[in-house]
Amino acid sequence: MKVLVFQSTPAFGNVAANLKTIETICMMAAQAKVEVAVFPELFVSGYNLGTKIHDLAESMDGPIVIRLRQIAKAHGLAIIAGYPEKREDRFYNSVVAISPQGEIIGHHNKVFLFGDQEKSLFSAGTGFPVFEIAGRKCGLSICYDIEFPEVTRDMKKRGAEIVFVPTANMKPYFDVPTTLVRARALENGMAIVYANLCGTEDNLHYTGQSAIVLPDGSDLVRAGNDSAILISDLEPGLSRNTQLPLSSQVQDMASFYKSLWSAN
Repeated sequence: MKVLVFQSTPAFGNVAANLKTIETICMMAAQAKVEVAVFPELFVSGYNLGTKIHDLAESMDGPIVIRLRQIAKAHGLAIIAGYPEKREDRFYNSVVAISPQGEIIGHHNKVFLFGDQEKSLFSAGTGFPVFEIAGRKCGLSICYDIEFPEVTRDMKKRGAEIVFVPTANMKPYFDVPTTLVRARALENGMAIVYANLCGTEDNLHYTGQSAIVLPDGSDLVRAGNDSAILISDLEPGLSRNTQLPLSSQVQDMASFYKSLWSAN
């Protein structure tokens, strides 16, 4: 699976401009034979929303997702992008996965809301989807979700080989992209595609450091602190992990619980 990760600063509050950026990147990605283009957390609107969420949030069948579906279908690639969702009288920090045919194949509401601001704006999601892209089982999480080992372990148990993580990780949490993301990949024998924001929104300074991490915990490719486009093919790393996995944690944990249940 050939993947593109886009790291940048969105045009805050300007949905039309950010959708245009997504379209431009997907046009370029299609020329490079990319199969999945991944954009950061709340990239369509900007992350640091405050009360602007009331003006920008939309339902999953609203104009934002309709346009993302059109872009995916027009360029023949899957899109994973974050946007603010409104459902009934609640708001959600959401990400949608759209197939190359323009169909919604995955949808996730952020489960673990970070800090008082997120908790005051958003309602929490209730689970983590697993779906298929280009013959590979994939999962979704958002930013803070990935810091909990149980999240990736749950998706691994349901067959996920790749987890896509749109993110708005900010200073001073530099160890999240460089340490925790790599640990989640290695301990589960799965690839993690981590798409972070960079730059500044008001008082928030994003860390960048987007990455495509292989199942052995190594960086296939990683961005720095500035705007970047990462493109790489996951297939060699996924195949190598199948033949010679470096971590046996998943199997050993399953054996432990099997013996525990048998004893009881």
